Amino acid sequence: MKIFLINPSHGEVYGKLTPPDHPHLGLAYLGAVLEAEKHQVRIIDIDAEQMSLDGLACIIKDEKPDIVGITATTPVIYSALKIAEIVKVNSDSKTVIGGMHATLMPLECAENKSIDFVVFGEGEDTIVELLHCIQNKGDYSKVKGLVHKKDDKPVQNEPREPIQDLDSIPFPARYLFKNQKYTYPDALRFPAFPIITSRGCPGNCTFCTAKFMHGKRFRNRSARNILDEVEFLIKEYGAREIHIWDDNFITNRKRVFEFRDGIIKRKIKVLFSFPNGVRADFINREILQALKDMGTYSIAIGVESGNQRILDSIQKGIKLEQIENAFSLAKELHLETWGFFLLGLPEEDLKTIEETIEFAIKLDPDIAKFHILKPYPKSIVYEQLKQQGLIIDENYIHYGIHTGPVHRLPSVSQEQLLNLQKRAYRRFYMRPEKIIREISRLKSFNRLKLNFSAGISILRKIFFS
Repeated sequence: MKIFLINPSHGEVYGKLTPPDHPHLGLAYLGAVLEAEKHQVRIIDIDAEQMSLDGLACIIKDEKPDIVGITATTPVIYSALKIAEIVKVNSDSKTVIGGMHATLMPLECAENKSIDFVVFGEGEDTIVELLHCIQNKGDYSKVKGLVHKKDDKPVQNEPREPIQDLDSIPFPARYLFKNQKYTYPDALRFPAFPIITSRGCPGNCTFCTAKFMHGKRFRNRSARNILDEVEFLIKEYGAREIHIWDDNFITNRKRVFEFRDGIIKRKIKVLFSFPNGVRADFINREILQALKDMGTYSIAIGVESGNQRILDSIQKGIKLEQIENAFSLAKELHLETWGFFLLGLPEEDLKTIEETIEFAIKLDPDIAKFHILKPYPKSIVYEQLKQQGLIIDENYIHYGIHTGPVHRLPSVSQEQLLNLQKRAYRRFYMRPEKIIREISRLKSFNRLKLNFSAGISILRKIFFS
């Protein structure tokens, strides 16, 4: 079968069409699985290819795919549904929507008349079974992890268990993307590539929805399997930097050491970074030294709040002292540190937000990111805020990570949240000692480029957000 997989545009979310940072790994995995089943696959990344919807309509009309799969996070769901409408107007293709928002709101997505099927949860096995059903006119009700339609009404099947053997999944089909279109703004060396080595999170953070997609049970690829992918990226693409996008890479400590030993034994020479964050309570000197030894130069840590009561209220399961210790150890080993902070959590007030800003200054990571909470559907914080009547805006376009607040707090308005975010960036980055230290780090063109990119982003936050 001829299959199109489409990553919708973020243009409506952020007001302009901007090239994405890196290829969509979820689609790359689906592409690899479908090609292994002898299907003909094309991936279209709307923003990366700077493709208009009229251009997409022409391609759909000319190439007549059998199936069009569309991925969607919450902020791009309207773009995804618009693509589905274009597909239906211009072809007889079956439409399938998946991704995080489809997983959170499968029946809501299926209500759209342009959607034939919704895949919720991990999609690799579900999409293969669905296509087999379509080809052989099978019984859709037996496909786990699927919403189908009966008499034009959505019917949700039972969920599918997450894939246990992650080594059984083929490497992502990156060749299906136009790789030169991606920016990798956080990379120190190029070419850079993202990889994912585990799925599932045992944490209970109330703002997070990852458990709906991958479950709470931690599953990981073997060290050997990851090493093979890294060597493949070096051989096929000349990779010089790898970004590990896991939520929980260091959960399995034995695997960390096996991976480090494999890097050394195979004489792999690439840089590693962890831009998605690692948990502070899993960090110790031995783990950080292993990361350093394998070529890691940068780690991000999810801090969220500088107030222990707030951390406890979001079920973070971490103490402020553990966070301080993690940053201290990373600095001792000369690792670049990123800190992620959330403003506007339930139970917060002006005082606790100020404490978070002060804590960020005390930790003094190389890069600090202050995001305003986005209460995604089905998350615990969404239910808390909704029950209190504090969610002001349920237009999903406004649920992007870099958009303004969609909620208020009992003692903090939306406007105050925006001003506090600007204040956080000003106080953290406009310190004379911070500016001097950043200038002293500019020892290479790539570092200059990286810091310039980060600087522009920060200035936008301070003056234009």
